[in-house]
Amino acid sequence: MEKSKIIDKLNDCLRHEWTGVAQYAQAGFVVAGLWREVYSVMFFDSAKESFGHATLVGEKIVALGGVPTVERNPVKQTDDLQELLNHAMDFESKAVKLYNEALLLAEGDRALEVFLENILEEEQDGVDKLTRILRDPRAVAASSTASKVG
Repeated sequence: MEKSKIIDKLNDCLRHEWTGVAQYAQAGFVVAGLWREVYSVMFFDSAKESFGHATLVGEKIVALGGVPTVERNPVKQTDDLQELLNHAMDFESKAVKLYNEALLLAEGDRALEVFLENILEEEQDGVDKLTRILRDPRAVAASSTASKVG
């Protein structure tokens, strides 16, 4: 395992998690309509999960001798529920990709592999959850329409 490469990749993960904190919080603020109570809670919970992952990854970067980034990627914004859910799916899918890439770089350091696998499992759970939500576009469309009527 090349320490500088894993630190760089972990900083990519951290940058992504900082983005998730802002993007999910923004979604929680702006979601409206019939399903607001359900999706607002879901988005704020996702923001908290991203912050938890950012904390873990930042601590691991320091433990490896690196400096955690304070930067984030651009935040995708909208007030359309379908788009909010699609942005969430994009975010979770990218997180799965990043943590899988980090796992490849961590090969041979079993403790680091387990650390990354635990986060990866939560990210994959997010993809699975959103896949089930997005499976019925009529329900999401009905919620989006209801939010624009009122």
